[in-house]
Amino acid sequence: MMALFSSYKNRLIQRLALIILTVAFTPNFLYGQTVISGEILNKNTREPVSYANLGIRNSNVGTISNENGSFSIAIPSGLTNDTLVFSAIGYERKQFPVGNFRSEKAFTIYLEEKINLLSTVIITPGKEKKKVFELGNKAILGGNLETDTTYAGRAISLLIENKGINFQGLLFPAYLEKARLYILRNNLKSFKFRVRVNEVDGLTGQPGNDLLQKSIVVQSSIKKGWLEFDLSELNLQVTKPFFITFEQIIDLQDRVGIADGYREYMHKHPKEILTDTIEFEGKKQLRQTITKKGINLPGTFIAYSNSAFGLKNYVTFLRETSFSQWQKMPFIVTATVFLSN
Repeated sequence: MMALFSSYKNRLIQRLALIILTVAFTPNFLYGQTVISGEILNKNTREPVSYANLGIRNSNVGTISNENGSFSIAIPSGLTNDTLVFSAIGYERKQFPVGNFRSEKAFTIYLEEKINLLSTVIITPGKEKKKVFELGNKAILGGNLETDTTYAGRAISLLIENKGINFQGLLFPAYLEKARLYILRNNLKSFKFRVRVNEVDGLTGQPGNDLLQKSIVVQSSIKKGWLEFDLSELNLQVTKPFFITFEQIIDLQDRVGIADGYREYMHKHPKEILTDTIEFEGKKQLRQTITKKGINLPGTFIAYSNSAFGLKNYVTFLRETSFSQWQKMPFIVTATVFLSN
């Protein structure tokens, strides 16, 4: 779900602007599946929990609830003995055996809000002006496109460290003011992204627990440019390296449109799709490359770069669905954060 379209100045490559699509394109029909549907509600208020994550851990089976809390998820027959996990930012996680659900019945899942004990913050006047530092990757080479429309919850994450290329004199702890994600090309009427802030897992080095306890979703209709998330009012203090994560929120209508557009393109231009294998950190990854006509595919392309310089100084992870495994990517997402002293 990557796409190479342009140079840093966003000019299309004259001969071929490649679109690279990952191997995890899931067919829209799953044989022997169990379809589980229902709604997710706040246990105390009975209000819908919008955009909650649900799925099976370490698998590509996962999705996100709609704005009204409703959900539907297809469980392949091989996973019916697994556990279905329900999670939302600011709520306690719940999980149930898949065998407890039946396709013919709608279920209501109640999530309980987390109780957070906040420490006292004392603010004293001072003469020093607040300094703001921007960390992250601003280079642009191409774009990354979501094409798996059976499930949802895809997220891309950039490690934020204050060392090496990033070092600007900022010392942790620091306050997170803003996050930005560069949209290379948007072909939808509007799109949504949620920003997450994750710890660095001490064992795997991958994105870990959420640091934010509030769901921050931004909807936009921009065709190209920086998508910004204002986090200043949260007063979130970070004390060590962390991940800034951008999660795509795609509703059913858009998922159908993306799938139809992808199939139509493959039908009209079969000779323009090439498949090869690349090796990244000792692991082989299958990819598909498509000619520059693919820039009109429905969906939202996230900008990235893959220069040797960027891969040496930055780290990007991607997960395909709400609870699938994080995978280190052979490219760096174009995203930055603003931190203040």
